[in-house]
Amino acid sequence: MEYIIILIMLGFLYLIFKSNLKSQPKSKEQKQGEIYEEYKRTMDSELSNYLNDKDTLVQKKTALLKVFAGELHRNMFFDEQETRELIQKLAKYEVNSGK
Repeated sequence: MEYIIILIMLGFLYLIFKSNLKSQPKSKEQKQGEIYEEYKRTMDSELSNYLNDKDTLVQKKTALLKVFAGELHRNMFFDEQETRELIQKLAKYEVNSGK
């Protein structure tokens, strides 16, 4: 009975360590791509209600871009130039209605 408990515990430890070894850290480019995609999704969800009101759309989009820029300046995956490039890319992004 004691051997079974020990074997079960060893099995759990093996599974835990095995799953930790498989997870490789993401590259800088992968993380940047994920952040860009997340910002696009946020823009789509936050701005889709204003597609018919261009003035409000521009105001809300500008406010979102300022928030994103602030976040990116504090993000270790982006330097100053990469932040500027991503914000410019997001500024040109056309919001989808999600329909």
